[in-house]
Amino acid sequence: MSDTGLYLAFDIGASSGAKLALFNSSSSPMASPEVCAEEYSENFDIFSGQLVDAADVMLQSLGKSRKDLAGIGVASAGILGLDGGFKLFHNRPQYNGHNLRAALEMEFGVPAAIANDADAGGLAEWSVLKLELLYWVFGGGWGGVWIDKSGDIRFPSTDWDGRDESLHFSNEPGYSIGIDLWKLRSLFSEVGASFELFERQLHDDEDLPSDSLLGPGGNMDSMRAEVILSGPGRCRLFRAVVGNDDFYENFLDIHEQKELTDPAVAGAHISKLSRMRVESAVSTDRLYGKVLAEATRILLKKSEADGLPPGTPICLGGKPSYALPYFGPSTQRILGKSGFMNYLRPSVIDERGSNANLVGAAELARRAVKR
Repeated sequence: MSDTGLYLAFDIGASSGAKLALFNSSSSPMASPEVCAEEYSENFDIFSGQLVDAADVMLQSLGKSRKDLAGIGVASAGILGLDGGFKLFHNRPQYNGHNLRAALEMEFGVPAAIANDADAGGLAEWSVLKLELLYWVFGGGWGGVWIDKSGDIRFPSTDWDGRDESLHFSNEPGYSIGIDLWKLRSLFSEVGASFELFERQLHDDEDLPSDSLLGPGGNMDSMRAEVILSGPGRCRLFRAVVGNDDFYENFLDIHEQKELTDPAVAGAHISKLSRMRVESAVSTDRLYGKVLAEATRILLKKSEADGLPPGTPICLGGKPSYALPYFGPSTQRILGKSGFMNYLRPSVIDERGSNANLVGAAELARRAVKR
C-alpha cells in the first residue's frame, strides 16, 4: 500500500479531553492540535463517534476529506491488548474490551495503529533522533519506553497480565520500580527533611489509592517510584520539606500560594522558588534528583543486563521535566559517581513546541500503512 497521503493522529488522555491533528510527511502537524470530547461519554460507541465527528470537521476546515487519508495513529493512556483493544483504561473501565483501532479502521477504511501514550512519545523522539534511546514522561505518574536503534519498542506492556513482576522497568518505570523505604529515609535525611512527615501526608492524601503506599507486588518495605517521581510527587515532596515553615510564602503572591496545593499547577511555582534559591524549593529539587538517580540506577542495571547499550541517552517529556535544570544536576552527579554516563535531556519534540503523543501517533499511522 502506498504511504502517500495524510495521517490522522489522536491523543487520548487519561481523564477527559482528546486531541487530534493532521500530518503529512513532516513531523509538524498541518494545523494546531484540536481538542474534542471534552467529557468522555460513558458509552464507547458515542465516544468513538465523537472522535470521528471531530476528525471530519478538522478535515473539512482544511479543505480535505476522508479520501485524502493514508492511515490513522492513536496514542492512548492505559494498557492495551495485542489486538489494539483497551485492556486497562483506569478512568473509563467501561471501555475495556472495546477496540478503538478497529472502530477507526472500519469507519475510515484506512490502516490504523494504537499504542500506549508513553510508547508513542518515545517513537516521536526516535522519528527525529533516529538512535537508541530511553524516553520518560512525567505527569500523574512516570511512564517510559526503550526504543532500539531500529525504532522498535523493547519490552512493551501490551497485553499485561496484571502482575507487577511482568512489567519491564523500562516501560512502566514509575509503577514497576520500588524504592526501599530505608533508602528513602536516608535520602530525606540528607536534605534535612522528614520522611515520617511525608508518609503521614501520603496517608492523608485522598487522591492516592491505598495500595499506592506499597511497593510493587505489595512489598511493605518499598514504595512505587511514581509516588515521588511525578508531577504530584514533586508537590508532595515540597510539602514534606517545608513542613510548618512558611518562609517561602514571602516570595509568592496570594494566588500562587493557593495554587501550591494543586499538583497540576504547583510545579511552576516550585520552579520559581528554585530559581530564586529559596532553600525549601532547592532542597525539594535536590531530593527529587536523588530519588530519581536511585530509581534510574535500578532501571539501568536491569536494562543493560537485557542489552541496553551503556550511555544510552534519556529524553524527558511532560511538564515536570521542565524542572530538569533544578533536579537534573543532582541526578547526573549521582549517576556519574555510580559509573552511569547516560545523559538526561529535554524531549526534542517538547523543544520544538509540538505534542509528543500526536507526533508519535503520526509515526504509528505511517507504520500502519507500511505493514
